Amino acid sequence: MQLESVAVSGFRSLEEVDCIPLGKPTILTGHNDGGKTATLDAIAFLLGAYTLRDADRTFSRHTHGDPAGDMRRTDESQDTGAAADEAGQRVAHTWVDGIFVLSPTEQSDLGLPQRVRIRRFAAQEQSPVLQILLNVPADSELRDLDSLKVADLKDLATKYDLNAEKAPSNKAGWIELLQAFADKAPHVDDWIDAPSNVQQRLPRLLRFGGEQASVDAAVKTILNARYKVHFEAPEMHVRIRALETELSDLLKDDAADLCKHIMDRCPDLTEVEVLPDVSFSGAFKSARLQLARTGGEAVAVDAAGAGRARRISLAVWEWASEVLQTETEPAPTNPGSADAGNDANDHQEAQPDVVILYDEPDTHLDYSHQRRVMQLIRQQCHLPQIRMMIATHSMNLIDGVDIASIVHLTLRHNRTVMERLADESGHEETDRHLAHIAAALGLRNSVLLHERLFVGVEGPTEQQSIPVLFKLATGIPLQSAGIALWACNNNEGALMFAKFLASHDRRVAVLIDADSLKSQKIFGDDKFKKYGLDPNRDRLLIGGEDRELEYLFTDEQWAAVANSKWPRTDNEPWTPDVIANKRSEKKFSEALLTDFKTSSLDGPQTKPEMVYELVATFRAPGDVPEELHQHFLALIELANPADS
Repeated sequence: MQLESVAVSGFRSLEEVDCIPLGKPTILTGHNDGGKTATLDAIAFLLGAYTLRDADRTFSRHTHGDPAGDMRRTDESQDTGAAADEAGQRVAHTWVDGIFVLSPTEQSDLGLPQRVRIRRFAAQEQSPVLQILLNVPADSELRDLDSLKVADLKDLATKYDLNAEKAPSNKAGWIELLQAFADKAPHVDDWIDAPSNVQQRLPRLLRFGGEQASVDAAVKTILNARYKVHFEAPEMHVRIRALETELSDLLKDDAADLCKHIMDRCPDLTEVEVLPDVSFSGAFKSARLQLARTGGEAVAVDAAGAGRARRISLAVWEWASEVLQTETEPAPTNPGSADAGNDANDHQEAQPDVVILYDEPDTHLDYSHQRRVMQLIRQQCHLPQIRMMIATHSMNLIDGVDIASIVHLTLRHNRTVMERLADESGHEETDRHLAHIAAALGLRNSVLLHERLFVGVEGPTEQQSIPVLFKLATGIPLQSAGIALWACNNNEGALMFAKFLASHDRRVAVLIDADSLKSQKIFGDDKFKKYGLDPNRDRLLIGGEDRELEYLFTDEQWAAVANSKWPRTDNEPWTPDVIANKRSEKKFSEALLTDFKTSSLDGPQTKPEMVYELVATFRAPGDVPEELHQHFLALIELANPADS
């Protein structure tokens, strides 16, 4: 079974979070205490690898007139689960619901469809149970017939007036009679206890980092997984089962003596029964790693520096990856055998699916080791049986995946909400298109997650010059102001991406030349409105009514840079009057560029080069045109609103 996504209810700050995907990998981001570790714990709870505590149940306190309440618990809270005060209490139910995809073999063996929902459900003061959502008889008495005794089956058949030509002679016959009746009875989709064979097919869990960050914990995690693989090997399984049976028989004899002793001491009892159950399945306890430095000096792993410990853990994770790779490889077969292909397919089907959870895997690692972590993650995700989730603040990891693979968690009213940087329709083609646009615009995932304002400019000229002008005018770079710049390049896809950003609560503005409203239709009112943008709010115009960026700079500034960078071939100086004469041309920037190119052997070949050479000569805030000062202040205000 491959775990495709999970939904969580009533687990710490995850009061109600739906459809968190598990991909290859899924990157889980967000501020501290935003719900990342809670999400990993919730997945572990679903797969039976985390013991739910009372402190894990969401605590809500309802205040007057506020149905949402004042939620006091956060993700990492480690309180003792003390009784709630008079104003609130912990939720009555906690569950984690997963969507699982079954292989053809699993569908056949379990009698289930390709996609099923399985959840681990816990009511207060009750042990958690694993449940599966199936179409079952509406009458609960007609469910789980295998668990009933023969007498109960007979009573049920009598209740429903089920008569057979010949009364069944054994339990199987009674079940067959009742099952035929149940199949025709009204059905509903309902949660029922998952059969043991379904529980056994759940993915294995490998979890590294976080509270599991110690080297010993990493060693135990992978060796425990290997223990289960060895335990379930056919030959080993038969031998262990035989030993379990032998021990059970011996304990039953001991239990019989115990029961007799109890009956002797308590004559008022009519029956005492003890049913010992022996299982070696969870017998792996611990594995401590012993180290020694060169020369034999002993090293306590738990006392080693954080960097050393994490590097050792990385080595353990790499070994785990090699083990997983080995498990995936088909067993050797005779190439000439007619069944060689089938053997390989059977091996592939037999491999247990694995969920790997990483919590801040590259913390305390230098850059070279961080690259090893990223390489390791790519190798593991390439394996067909792997699904992975990584909780991280690492920009390297965040920028190393597609937009659709990122889940961003944040707190609102002390409750975790999920945001995905992907198209809300869930269409893979749309997700891929948006990812390509982001890459073409030079916007990394980390920028999309964390910047406060995204400003579109016309093209390379503005993309190169605006950052220089902004820093000179304001004293801070764009990044420090929370502003990301991207070039629209007269591409309608840029407006599509602006709409995508705005739909995900990102602030968007477009800073363009005023004359572009006439020459480039994508910046017109109709196009802006088509993509959900407000021309009056989201569009800033440079150059007044019908001018352009280049027009804002003075004749003296243009003449100075031209004399410094692009001397004329006739040895005459560039004068402000020469520049002023160009302003009457239909397109000032094109007239300037043509004159500089034709009148100087060193003249600029492109408009971006020309403008950048100009602004690179500026040294004081006063060199920046006043109009740009005003636009930059407006952008800073948009990026840092007073109410945020």
